[in-house]
Amino acid sequence: MNVPAIDAYATHDELDGVPQPFVTPQLFGHREVFAEMVEAARSGRMHHAWLMQGPAGIGKATAAFAMARLLGGAATIGDGDATIGFDTDDPVFRQIAVGSLPGLIHITRPAVERGTGYRTQITVEEVRRLGRFFHATASREGWRIAIVDPADDLNRSAANALLKLLEEPPARSLFLLVNHTPGRLLPTIRSRCRVARFQPLDAGDMRRALAAFGHGLDAGEATTIVSAAEGSVRHALMLATHGGVEIGQTLDRLLAAHEADVNAIMALIDQLTLKGREASYDLFLAGLLASIARESERQLEAGDLAAAAAHAELWQDESRRLAEAAAFNLDRKQMAMTTVSRLFALKAAFRVRHARDAAAAFRD
Repeated sequence: MNVPAIDAYATHDELDGVPQPFVTPQLFGHREVFAEMVEAARSGRMHHAWLMQGPAGIGKATAAFAMARLLGGAATIGDGDATIGFDTDDPVFRQIAVGSLPGLIHITRPAVERGTGYRTQITVEEVRRLGRFFHATASREGWRIAIVDPADDLNRSAANALLKLLEEPPARSLFLLVNHTPGRLLPTIRSRCRVARFQPLDAGDMRRALAAFGHGLDAGEATTIVSAAEGSVRHALMLATHGGVEIGQTLDRLLAAHEADVNAIMALIDQLTLKGREASYDLFLAGLLASIARESERQLEAGDLAAAAAHAELWQDESRRLAEAAAFNLDRKQMAMTTVSRLFALKAAFRVRHARDAAAAFRD
């Protein structure tokens, strides 16, 4: 796939080796749900707000920008198994890629006013830009499209401001709200949207996407990445680009031990917290949390409900704590090591319990 070399605008979630949705010319998978949206537009029954729901990284934002291109008149091309592809030399495609298409606005987490970095939420000031956008484009023909990516990041004031727009939408307006976690949105926002449910990609679409993005993986590497990515192209590209397979194998080996090899774990965390390895560190945390979740499932299958519940509670607590640590820029080494320590402490506690149960059974 030819991802164009365009000087696209920066966003809070950009990563090396992972093209942004607004410069990605193909949409893999999601054939039925995307066709449903296209048919609604062509039939004149387009709802003014769509809630594009599904796990993060599976292509919801890519689909939103694909819809914006279609409604903006961008030239399409045939791409075999891909749902839809676009001519990257088309003026509409290039305008969207650099954020200059008059009828489109992309609302996401803004940059901080001073210094570098981005805010941890979408603020009410960003949503107020929508009001100015619709007013400024009121005389234009065609659709006026607002992509909120993701709507999960709206703070309370921003969510309430968006709700007012959804309650009385401007003429020929279209709101495409990317949503990873339904529970993060106000029920009143959800009730004013038509829901488009996106599913994780199947293995075939994942392999086609990896090949299209130019990753020359052998069969074994591709199988490992597709399995680990769980239907998320973004996660797969991160794994392929930032050493995710090696990180996962090292993490699995360290976590399989009965006792924590503190020196080895700290050495790994030290390497992953070096400047420029932010994506690798994120993969490490994702793998760590996934390991806790798998252990909970394993204990449940084994019939140990207490151990399953304890690991599920640990996953929930650590997911929340690590998210808060990222939002407040807390010490990454300490955050990661604390999660590892809590996992090994939990494993040790249940080994002791199992030993006591076995001893009691022997005495009986």
